[in-house]
Amino acid sequence: MRGLSALISALFAGFWIQGAANAQSTSGVSGSDVNAGEDLFEYRFSYSPENDGVDEGFSHRFHYQRGFDERWRGRVLLTLGKHGADPLKAQTASVEILHQFREGSDAGGWRSAIRVDGNIPLEDGRPGRARIAWHNSYEFENHVEMRGVLLFGREFGDLAKSGVSIETREEITYKLPSGVRIGAQLFDNYGNTGHFGAFDQQKHQLGPVIKGRIGRHLKYELSTLFGVSSAASDADIRFFVSYAL
Repeated sequence: MRGLSALISALFAGFWIQGAANAQSTSGVSGSDVNAGEDLFEYRFSYSPENDGVDEGFSHRFHYQRGFDERWRGRVLLTLGKHGADPLKAQTASVEILHQFREGSDAGGWRSAIRVDGNIPLEDGRPGRARIAWHNSYEFENHVEMRGVLLFGREFGDLAKSGVSIETREEITYKLPSGVRIGAQLFDNYGNTGHFGAFDQQKHQLGPVIKGRIGRHLKYELSTLFGVSSAASDADIRFFVSYAL
């Protein structure tokens, strides 16, 4: 495991010195589990360094989620962002509802859920958006977990793009004896059905992830997404932390 840990450390070090960003991603590869009565607060931070004349960027996301019962979960979010010398601004407010319809114990480790969400723009020049997402996760007996999310979205407002947006997110992690998980994430934004474009016109990112728990209430996640297509941000360096009451 020392060799694997060294490799992950090297990957993170390498991604810290990658180039410019076009946007900062605070999205994760969420699981499908719903916990009845859960009250959880989460903060997410994403940073993209300046390079080749493109300003550095920061994003901050705050959300609260509530497990209404064993099947339904609600979440409200606020995202703020800053680029270069511009002041920090509120960008979007969002509402999400997730319904878990398949439990891991009933399906040999496979969990599945459907989520609907909506973004309300809080600054000029940003369209609104509504999406539906299909979440899946599978935990193998050898401590490996795979997650995947398929998302379809539609923008609204004066600046909305035509067509339906299509995105996928994937994650594979291995659970160490300490309980920490290490692995990789892949984010793919294929664009809109009105115009998908070539690979480099789409947004594709790949990078390592480390996540774990501190005590009963606190969880953390560290990751870096490296752009593998020209339209994607070159590097999004991210830190998530959540606290469950």
